[in-house]
Amino acid sequence: MAATDSLSMVDSTDDAEDLALLRERMEVEGYLYFRRLVEPTRALQLKRDVMDVLRAHFLIEEPVEDAPLWSGGPEPTEVEWMAVYDRIVRLESFQQLARSPEIVAVLEAVCGEPIQVWEQQLIRAVFPDPDMTAPRGLGAHQDGDPKLGYQADRFYTGWVSLMDIDHTIGGLAVSPGSHTLGLLQSGGTVSATTKDDKSREYGLDASTLEWVTAEYEPGSAVIFFCRTVHRGLPNHSDRIRLSCDYRYQAATGTASWVAHTLGPDVRRGAQEIEETLSSRAFYLTARPTPAMMDEVRQRMLEERNATLVRARELVLEIKQRDSVAD
Repeated sequence: MAATDSLSMVDSTDDAEDLALLRERMEVEGYLYFRRLVEPTRALQLKRDVMDVLRAHFLIEEPVEDAPLWSGGPEPTEVEWMAVYDRIVRLESFQQLARSPEIVAVLEAVCGEPIQVWEQQLIRAVFPDPDMTAPRGLGAHQDGDPKLGYQADRFYTGWVSLMDIDHTIGGLAVSPGSHTLGLLQSGGTVSATTKDDKSREYGLDASTLEWVTAEYEPGSAVIFFCRTVHRGLPNHSDRIRLSCDYRYQAATGTASWVAHTLGPDVRRGAQEIEETLSSRAFYLTARPTPAMMDEVRQRMLEERNATLVRARELVLEIKQRDSVAD
C-alpha cells in the first residue's frame, strides 16, 4: 500500500476494560488506538497552557480563538524554538498528562507489571506547509532504533492529541504488525537542530509499508511498541498541530541517560556532539569515513560524551576493528 493510502485504526476505546484483549491486540498489531482515553479537560488545559507559550513567542495569532492559528512568516530559529521547548516541558500540566492514570492503566495491563514514565517527554508542534508531503525531520521510523540512543529493548510510546486533528491537519500514522519485522535500518541521520530538519532525511521507506491513521480529538491516544514503525502526516492547515510523545517502560526495565533527561537537555547534548563531529579538527585529525559517522555519533550519544578526544578514540577503535575483520 502506498504511503499516501491509509486505512482506519482499530479503535480500542470500548475495550479499555478488557485487559486480555488489549494485550493480545498490542501483540498482534503493535499499537492501541483510543478515540478517547485521556480525560479531554486535561488535554485541553495543556493545550491552553502550550498556546500561552506559543503566543508569548509570536508563533500563533492573537486573538487565539481557541485554535493555534499559525502567525506565518519563517519558522522559529533553533534558539527561538529551544526557548519554547524549555518552557513547555516544565509545565505542570504537561508533566501531569504523561502520568495520566488512564495511560498508566493501559501500559500496566500490557506490561503485566508496574511501569515507569521516562523524563524525556516531547511536545510535537508541526507547522503548516501546504507543499509538504511529509513533515520535516523524522520520517517513518521505530523509536527503538539504536541511533536514538535509548539502549532499551522494550518500551512504549504514548502519543496524545491536544486538539481536534483531521486529515487536513494530519496526525500520526502507524504501520500495523511492523513490530514483528525486528529492528529495521533507517537511512540518514537524526537531526539535532531546526536547520538540520530541513537538510537531513532520516527514516524508512514509507511506500513499502501499510499504514493506518485516524482523525483525533483532545485526549485521543495511540500507544505503540518501540519497534512499531510510525510517522507524522503533513499539515496542510492554517494552524500548528499540537500533540505529545511520552515514553513508558516496565518498572524493572533499564535505559540510557537519554530516557531520564528532559527533552531540551537531550537535544542540547546531541547538538554538542554534532559540533564536535562537524569540526575541522575532528576531520583533519581522525579522517573518518562516512560509513563510520553513524556509529561514532550513536556511541557518543549513549556515553553522553561530546569531546574531540572521545570522537578520535572511537574512529581509531572502528578502524582497528574493521582491519582485523578484513
